Amino acid sequence: MEIKVILKDINYENYFGDNNIEIKHITCDSKKVLEGDMFVAIKGFTADGHKFIKDAIKSGASVIMCEYIPDDVVEKSNFLLVKSSRASMAAVANIIYNKPSEKINIIGITGTNGKTSTTYLLKGIYDCLGEKTGIVGTMGTIIDDEKIKISNTTPESCDLQYFFSKMVERNVEHCFIEVSSHAMELNRVDDVSIDVGIFTNLTRDHLDFHKTMENYYLAKKKLFYKTKINNIINVDDSYGKRLYEELINDNVPAISYAIENEADIKASNLVTTMIGTSFDLKINGNTKKMHVNTPGKFSVLNSLGALGAAYALGVNVDNIIEALSVIKGVKGRFEIIKNNLDCTIILDFAHTADGLEKVLETINEFAQGRKIVLYGAGGERDISRRAPMGEVAAKYGCISILTSDNPRFEDPYDICMEIAKGVLKYKGDYKIIIDREDAIYYAIDNSRSKDVILLAGKSTEPYQDMGVEKIPYDEGTIAKRAIKQIEKKRGLNIKE
Repeated sequence: MEIKVILKDINYENYFGDNNIEIKHITCDSKKVLEGDMFVAIKGFTADGHKFIKDAIKSGASVIMCEYIPDDVVEKSNFLLVKSSRASMAAVANIIYNKPSEKINIIGITGTNGKTSTTYLLKGIYDCLGEKTGIVGTMGTIIDDEKIKISNTTPESCDLQYFFSKMVERNVEHCFIEVSSHAMELNRVDDVSIDVGIFTNLTRDHLDFHKTMENYYLAKKKLFYKTKINNIINVDDSYGKRLYEELINDNVPAISYAIENEADIKASNLVTTMIGTSFDLKINGNTKKMHVNTPGKFSVLNSLGALGAAYALGVNVDNIIEALSVIKGVKGRFEIIKNNLDCTIILDFAHTADGLEKVLETINEFAQGRKIVLYGAGGERDISRRAPMGEVAAKYGCISILTSDNPRFEDPYDICMEIAKGVLKYKGDYKIIIDREDAIYYAIDNSRSKDVILLAGKSTEPYQDMGVEKIPYDEGTIAKRAIKQIEKKRGLNIKE
C-alpha cells in the first residue's frame, strides 16, 4: 500500500519523504523489520524505540513512524511524524491490512479472571456448529487450526491487525479475543471493530500499572463503549453490577448474567462433582437443564458469559447448551491430571487471591483428604496481593507449598516470605521450596490417599520469567513426569 493512501485517512504532524513509497507490513519491533515495512518507534516503559530507528533502516524499513527524528538518521529514510506513535500505529495498521476486524464477528472478553476459559468455551460452541474460529489471548493466537505464540495477552495493534487479516484470508468467521486492561490503556485495540463484549469480574491485580482499582475498572470499562451489538456482564461481581447499571443508564446495550443475583441469564440449583456442574438455566423466561464439564461456580459463570455472547450473535440457545455439555474443558484450567496415586492433582492458572479462592471453593465441594496447594507470586508486581493469597490458602485449610512464579529480578525467597505472612495470619502450614520442579515433586511425593493437590499459577504459561531470561517451562509435563517417577517409586503397576 502506498503511503499517500494512508496519509489521507490518519491524523499526523508531518511527513518527510516519497509520497509513492510502498509499505508491505507494519511493526514496532526493529528485529522483525523486513524490506518494505513501516517501523513504528514507541517510547516504552523500559526502552525508547527511537533508539532502534537506525537498525530498522538497515533492515529495509521503507517508512519510519515516530514522535521525533533522532539526529543520526535525519534524511536517511521516509519519516512520518505523529503525536502518539501507539495511537497512530493502531490506525495505520487497520488501514494497511484493509480493516480486517470489520469482516469477522469479534467477541472481546475482559476481566481479571476467566478470560482464557471463556474464549475457549466460545471456540467450542462454534466448533460444534462447524464454523471457523480464531482466538487471541494468553495461550497464544489460533487461526483456524494453526497456533502462534505471542508475548502479551493482547498483542500490539500492528500484530493484532495482522492476525485478523490472516483470519480473513482463511475464511475465519468468528474471533474471540482477550482484552487486557493494559491493551485498553495502550491503544492495542483502537480501530478494532468489536461486536460483543464480555465482562467476567474485577479483583485486585495490575495495580503496579494502574495504581488504583478505580483506574483499573475505568480501563476495563472502555471496551463496552466500543461494541457494536451487545455486552454480556457478570452482575454477581460488584464491579460488574456497577458496569451494567452504568451501561444501561448510558443507553448502551447490555445483558446481565449471574448465579446469586437476578439477571437476564441466570443459573440456579447448582450440583457440583469432580467431573462437572449441573444446574438450571433461566433465559427469556424459560428454564432449561444444563451441564458443564468443569466443576465450580466460576466455570458456570464463564459458561454463562460465553452462552450470552453466542446468543447475542444469533446462535440458538439449545445448540449452545448442547455444545457446552460436550466441551471437555480448557487445558490448564482446573485440568485434572491422571494418576494412580489415589489422589487428585489439578493444574490451574489461578494467580490472584480471588482466583485461588474460587478454585478452592470448588475443591471444597468434593475434597475428602488434605488440600495441598502449590503457588507463588510474580516479582516486580503489586506486592500487596501476595499475603492475601496466603490468607486464602490457609483459610481453606490447605497446606501451602510456596515456590517461584516469575520472580523476575526479585529474590523468590523474599516473595515467598511475603506470602507466608498471610498463611501465618490463619496459623496455616507452609513449606518454601524455591525450585518449582522440586516443589512439584515434593507435593506429589508426600501425597496421601484422597489428597487434593492444586498446582496453581503457571498452568500452560510456557516460561519462567527469571531476571534477564525467560526460561522454557511446562508445568503439565513436569507434573506428569513427577507422577510417573513416584508411581514407580511406590511399586505401582504402570504400563510403559
